Formats: sequence, C-alpha cells, structure tokens
Amino acid sequence: MDLRVAQWLPTALISIAIGAVGQLLLKLAARSGATIAIGDGGIFVSLLRLAGNPYMWLGALCFVSSMLLWVRVLNHAQLSTAYPLVSLGYVIVAVLSVVVLGEHLSLKQIAAIAVIILGVFLLGQR
Repeated sequence: MDLRVAQWLPTALISIAIGAVGQLLLKLAARSGATIAIGDGGIFVSLLRLAGNPYMWLGALCFVSSMLLWVRVLNHAQLSTAYPLVSLGYVIVAVLSVVVLGEHLSLKQIAAIAVIILGVFLLGQR
C-alpha cells in the first residue's frame, strides 16, 4: 500500500463506519417515536421529543465525530481519491440493518451492494 494512502485510509474507514452507525441510531430514534410531525401539538412538541431521545443525541455525536475525522482525511488525501470510499457507508448501513434491525435484503439490493464494493475496488486501483 502506498505510504500516503496508509496515512489517511484507516481514518477514512473509521469516519465512514461512524457515519453509518449514526444512520442506525437515527433509525432507532425514529422507531422509538422521535419524529417530526405537524400534528399532535405541532412541530415544537416533535422537536422536544427529538431533543429528549438518546438515540438522536448519539446519532448526532456520530455525525459530528465522522465529520471531524473526515476533515482530517481531507488534509492528507485528494477529495477525488477519498470520496468514493464514502459509498462504503451504504454497505455498512445495509449490514447493520440486517444484523441489528432484523431487516431483509432483496437479491437486487445484494447485487447493488456488490456493485458498490466492486466500484470502490476499481477506483482504488492504479
């Protein structure tokens, strides 16, 4: 592995994984009733429910952490080289959805994930 890539690739993968966990936490927040609805007392009550939801706070913390790590990645990598890796977040979210949420993937979704992985692999080749 190119030494320059070795400097930023682990941080990029951690950033992407943390962002994926943030998505999972938002789904858990939504499942627990944290949603923005116009009815039921208006948007203010919905925002209060969101503010009191621990999954929402943990998800937001994940997104902020992911963003800060990504800025570090961009200090070392070209955006055109690093950004395609972000699509791995789709793969991680799909796996977490199956493992944690008990969701099921269709054959079409599995094929799409395989295409994403192949695309990231091809983009990483020199």
